[in-house]
Amino acid sequence: MQIRVPDSLRRHFGDRLKTDERLERYVSFRIGGPADYFLSARRRDDILTASALAESAGLPWLVVGRGSNVLVDDAGFRGLVIRVDAQDLRIDADSGRVVADAGVRLPTVGAQTARLGLSGFEFAVGIPGSVGGGVVMNAGAHGGCVADVLVSADVLRGGEVERWSLAELDYSYRTSRLQREREVIVLGAEFLLRHGTPADALARVQEFRQHRQDTQPTDPGAGSIFRNPPGNSSGSLIDQAGLKGTRKGGAQISPKHGNFIVNVGGASSADVLALIDLARATILDKFGIALHTEVEFIGPAGRLSQAE
Repeated sequence: MQIRVPDSLRRHFGDRLKTDERLERYVSFRIGGPADYFLSARRRDDILTASALAESAGLPWLVVGRGSNVLVDDAGFRGLVIRVDAQDLRIDADSGRVVADAGVRLPTVGAQTARLGLSGFEFAVGIPGSVGGGVVMNAGAHGGCVADVLVSADVLRGGEVERWSLAELDYSYRTSRLQREREVIVLGAEFLLRHGTPADALARVQEFRQHRQDTQPTDPGAGSIFRNPPGNSSGSLIDQAGLKGTRKGGAQISPKHGNFIVNVGGASSADVLALIDLARATILDKFGIALHTEVEFIGPAGRLSQAE
């Protein structure tokens, strides 16, 4: 049953506020049912206003980024989904400082800074997510991660904008304080990069792009499904267990990389969750290793930290 939209939201955003918008359009898995209401937040102020109006009216609300690390239930979300589309990116080549809104794509930051001879963000050119999502999960690849270059993040907590330092974010491998405090929303971040040469930085960008093309599937998916266990590789374990290529409905454990589940056509969230459960149970039984997901699950009542 759809929740009635507050008049205050409709008055403020007008036709920008969409009704029964299917979330599969906004996530890389291409899976997900409708949100009762959906808003593209083009500026930071849109996020502040929409969340405040929803909160005051008692309407459940949820903020999402580029949708590259989430699985949305086929039932969708009962409330308001605010998609972060704020795209301001400022790069100071002299100081190496980069200030980006949460909606800026990570590959955009990696490529544009490399062209200016700034180094440290090249790792992100193959990560199909946003700055906001990268800050939340400490996104990384090729030996680099967000925590290596982050100075601070602007966040929304309890209706107030705060600036959190690197130490306050409490980073570790593919996780942060923000994953434990999901009511806190990333609005943007500042990074500090090293000076180098455009030729060297762009060479690394090309190398990392080629590696992604050679080793990762191109079918719709959410990137790596599981975190790597200490001293091991989730993809390698799944390969050793003989699970690559296994299908459930329209979802498949990629034949190209065991740590990817892809939508090969008409997959449901239940199909993906069944493969996640199969992989976790099999790896635990064969190797005694518990796999933990990177991908997050959004159900009708909101976001769960893991699809477990």
